[in-house]
Amino acid sequence: MSEIFEVNKSKHGKDNNLEKEGIKLFREKRFKEALEIFRSLYKSDPKSTEYNYYVGLTLLNLGHYEASLNHLLHTARNSNQYFHKIHSNILVGYIYTLMNEYKLAENHFREVLKINPQSITAYLAISYVFQKTGRYDQSIIYLKKAIEIDPENPRVLNALAYVYAEIGINLNEAARMARKAASMEPDSAEIRDTLAWIYYKKGEIIQAYNEIKKAMELLPNNPEILEHYKEITSKLNT
Repeated sequence: MSEIFEVNKSKHGKDNNLEKEGIKLFREKRFKEALEIFRSLYKSDPKSTEYNYYVGLTLLNLGHYEASLNHLLHTARNSNQYFHKIHSNILVGYIYTLMNEYKLAENHFREVLKINPQSITAYLAISYVFQKTGRYDQSIIYLKKAIEIDPENPRVLNALAYVYAEIGINLNEAARMARKAASMEPDSAEIRDTLAWIYYKKGEIIQAYNEIKKAMELLPNNPEILEHYKEITSKLNT
């Protein structure tokens, strides 16, 4: 979900040099400096959905999830701007997911889909919530809807392949989708991990090891990849 942490170009009606400077600092990843500017703008107009959005987004990039939540909630509920309305709901849902508040997260992702039924990001996000709450059937339904919208999207193909692998169904189809996704994004650790998990579930341990090794090289500190690596390597000599 890294693309959701980018600030959008200002839609503010008036020429605001301070706001432009804050956005410039944000894009340079100078988040603390950007936050100072955005907070000064927010203090000048605490009800502004745009300034709440900037403060919330910057706090989120600094890892201050709970502090960012109220600002982003304000924008999600009150903004009339299409981008800010959708993006703030996505971000609020993301924060609630991190907090294991899955029902609240689901509500915000559903709100995005009401506004934009074509949002691949929302379909992926809500399907993840369903996985975390054990509703794999719902996760599959939403991922299939996403594939109908964008059948060549490697993130969607990978997500559905992973769900199939996780519950041990349609493994041949899962392998086909994951290989297709890997052909489009060969350096994706997540896709290599999915392929490894599919091969593991199919009992093809050598192939699983080859893929999980690639995933580890690409993203060595990911907890899920590490867990799969340990599980797969434990079966190599059995």
